[in-house]
Amino acid sequence: MFYIFAAVAVFCGLFVGRFTAFGIFSTLFLLLLAACAVSDINAGIVPDLIVIAIAVLGIVKYFITEAVSLSSAIPHLTGALCISVPMLLLALIIKGAFGGGDIKLMAAVGLYLGWRLTLAGAAIGMFAAGLFSIYLLLLKKADTKSKLKLVPFLAYGLGIATLFGNVLLRLICVW
Repeated sequence: MFYIFAAVAVFCGLFVGRFTAFGIFSTLFLLLLAACAVSDINAGIVPDLIVIAIAVLGIVKYFITEAVSLSSAIPHLTGALCISVPMLLLALIIKGAFGGGDIKLMAAVGLYLGWRLTLAGAAIGMFAAGLFSIYLLLLKKADTKSKLKLVPFLAYGLGIATLFGNVLLRLICVW
């Protein structure tokens, strides 16, 4: 399964971003997201090593592609907190709402993408997860107590946000 996801990640990253810094970083990021999704599907865990690799990739990308300053770092630092902290609070309040891997992944992704694209990607992923949950409920393949592996849906949404997020945000802001 990973090979299929990896092939799609490489194609999409390099097709959209070409052989630019954006394309190379996007491809690496999408490969790491694919590895997280496959691990969550197969074993139900998000490996810490992959989460650390995403965070390191985000830091390296920041230093290579942006003018280093406090004002340019704030969106990335805010991105690390904007989804992961609410997920953590919900997990503390509602037992089993989110797994620790989901929370750590969103913190690392926030460092990579910044807060705007992290919010957009999480919204797309959660929406897709909600639609899939409704589908499962309607077919009676799950009930309201069933658990859903969230990382594949988050990876889907974050992949779309990585490749097309700025275009989507411009379209939404026009409305």
